[in-house]
Amino acid sequence: MSTPRSRWIAAFLFAAGGMMAGLLLAAYFKFSPDISASSLPPSGAAEPTNLDPHFKLPPPSSQSRDSELTLTELKRAGIAFSQVAEKVVPVVVSIATHKIIPAAESERSTEPIGRGNFFDSRNPDGRSLRFYPPQTLRQQGSGSGIILSPDGYILTNLHVIQHAVKITVTLHDDRAFPGKISGVDPLTEVAVVKIDARDLPTAVLGNSDGLVIGQWVLAVGNPLNLRSTVTAGIISAEGRDIDVIRGNYGVENFIQTDAAINPGNSGGALVNLDGQVIGLNTAIATETGYAMGLGFAIPINLARKIAVDLIRHGKVARGYLGLALQEITELQARALKLGMPSGVLVDEVYAGSPGQIGGLLPLDVILSIDGIAVQRVNQLQAFIAGKSPGAAVNLRLIRNEKEMEKKIILGELPVDQMKISAGAAQFDRSRFKNFGIEVELIAAADAAALDYKGEGGIFVTRVEKFSPAEESGLRADDIISAIDRKAVRNKNDFYLALQKLKPGDVAIFTVIRRGGQYHIFIEAP
Repeated sequence: MSTPRSRWIAAFLFAAGGMMAGLLLAAYFKFSPDISASSLPPSGAAEPTNLDPHFKLPPPSSQSRDSELTLTELKRAGIAFSQVAEKVVPVVVSIATHKIIPAAESERSTEPIGRGNFFDSRNPDGRSLRFYPPQTLRQQGSGSGIILSPDGYILTNLHVIQHAVKITVTLHDDRAFPGKISGVDPLTEVAVVKIDARDLPTAVLGNSDGLVIGQWVLAVGNPLNLRSTVTAGIISAEGRDIDVIRGNYGVENFIQTDAAINPGNSGGALVNLDGQVIGLNTAIATETGYAMGLGFAIPINLARKIAVDLIRHGKVARGYLGLALQEITELQARALKLGMPSGVLVDEVYAGSPGQIGGLLPLDVILSIDGIAVQRVNQLQAFIAGKSPGAAVNLRLIRNEKEMEKKIILGELPVDQMKISAGAAQFDRSRFKNFGIEVELIAAADAAALDYKGEGGIFVTRVEKFSPAEESGLRADDIISAIDRKAVRNKNDFYLALQKLKPGDVAIFTVIRRGGQYHIFIEAP
């Protein structure tokens, strides 16, 4: 029988047990400081001083009846899509390839599709790939193309036909023709294929300048071997640089669209509602390997110029300024007293280049070219790439806080530079990563900070722990000026120097560190 005293003892023990359990739980879960009592403001804390008791927002705007879409108008839009599809589908072809891929390309070609790999490298039926000795990879691929001329010149992407030993072009009417590569341009990802045909329907090429964000577009191609597929979307953005074309002179100025683009769409048409081709579908950004609403197309004005050069001459004669450039951040804008970030910064003017002849200097800020405002490096590169050697361009720039104009006569991009860029595009990056080095072109600001007065060179931004580079003594902030006694002027020189090394070879890295020169010996992994 319980007594009052025993009941009080039991209640006390129950409360004490609960308190101990609570303390244990608090210690176990370690309550976040932002919900603990210590984070609460004291009751006497000062009131905020930036309140406005008269603040108002405009009332909800009423939508006028005139701006509402009617069912009739929606039907008209649907009819417009159908008319465009009827016009464009016959001028888009299917391209099937049989490829033999060199060992240096095998790893890059078979990695999962994602940002940086935008073409279906698997067999069309989804079977796993089979390897053939000696260390080559055979595969089948599919892509799309756009008919440019009645006699069978077809515009497509380089990656659609690269390494192809057999190309078959199938028209909308099911006729199939063997295709031959007429020309390729690794710096823009543009290629031209020729078939022996007559009286073909041809695409109407539009104008990719002056596109409007939000305007309707259709993507036409052959995704996943589903021929003559049409998808609709809008232009999401312009001037995208997505880092899929390797090499210092690679040109990226993509149109972004949410029209569904999948593997196999590469080389197909992006068209406006007039049925005019405004872009060459080239890439997708994806985590799944398939469309996620992030598709990219080469502007047709650039693709047209490249295609004409390839068909006429078998090569591309492109304009050349001879500058190393970087975009301007808010911090740099303050240092240069620009007021706000605008234009692109000249990091380096190459000796003997059109830029040097025309009077450009490092730390010049280029604001516009031929009256077109410049905000991005890739925008300026694409503009120059669309010009022919000998063309004159007018640059508006700021130098030492003073605005001025310069007229530059463009030169021609040296052939050796084009070859370097093409070689970099085929470099086996896995070996580069195995050295444990990350590099960038050395910026003028970094060179000044490190008291580096040499020409060219590569700036080491990161050295991985326990990597061959670290174990040999290479450090972040080192400047690599030569490898095996050959000057390293840019990233392509660096890539090609590493590409020549075989596992076990010892390379001599000439390094500038704190103004002194060192030689570091690294064994190739």
